[in-house]
Amino acid sequence: MELIPSRRDTTALTTISQEPWALAIREQYGSLPAFAARFTPQVQKYCAQNMVKAVENNLPTFGRIVSTYGEEGIGAIVATHMTDAILRMGEDRDVDPYDVQFIASAICESERFKTLRFTTVLGFFHLLKCGEFDIYGKVTPRKILEAFRKYAIEAQAKENRIAYEKKCREQEAERDRSRANAVSWEEFAASKGIPDASFMAYAARLAREEQARKDFWKNFADLLYTLVSIIAFIADWQQRDKKAAQKARNATNFDG
Repeated sequence: MELIPSRRDTTALTTISQEPWALAIREQYGSLPAFAARFTPQVQKYCAQNMVKAVENNLPTFGRIVSTYGEEGIGAIVATHMTDAILRMGEDRDVDPYDVQFIASAICESERFKTLRFTTVLGFFHLLKCGEFDIYGKVTPRKILEAFRKYAIEAQAKENRIAYEKKCREQEAERDRSRANAVSWEEFAASKGIPDASFMAYAARLAREEQARKDFWKNFADLLYTLVSIIAFIADWQQRDKKAAQKARNATNFDG
């Protein structure tokens, strides 16, 4: 394999996340050594064949696994899988640790791979050993990474489709539960003591009652307006009558 300088010496270690989801991952899978012992190269085939289970069971994404255990730790696990794959493919099976390290670091550092399930990433190495990517002759980091990028695009599309189909099934199941729990109008009316034989009759009665309430307040307002007008008229008439009487008295006094 060709020798390509590693970025390990110039790349800072990834900070191990303390987010609740990271704590939950460590609670489920244990420490980094326990995680590495669980996801050995022997599980690659199972991971490749069970993408649907991984998505439907909402297994952690590769990005969250890297954030949980650190880039160096997960890089070492990826390098183990990469070494296993190289030993079983190509004409040149000589493993260059610097190339393996470079490939593992590039995979861990790239943002484009972090939304894949971690098991989907491991499934790549099984397909690599099976010759799915037509890599012949000398195995180089460029060939591996180009194959992985192509695989990641297709795998992400598959994961998205699986997640979408799961969501559709869940929504349909929820609609089925809603329909199963629904009650007929007759049952609802009986439970509420509503005498109407149909929903339309019930709606019509409610509309009549609402209109009657509106009419009552309109009539009350009209009546109040009429009463106020009458009172104002009487007050005005009394005022004019009082002024007329006062004027008559003043005229009598003047004549005398």
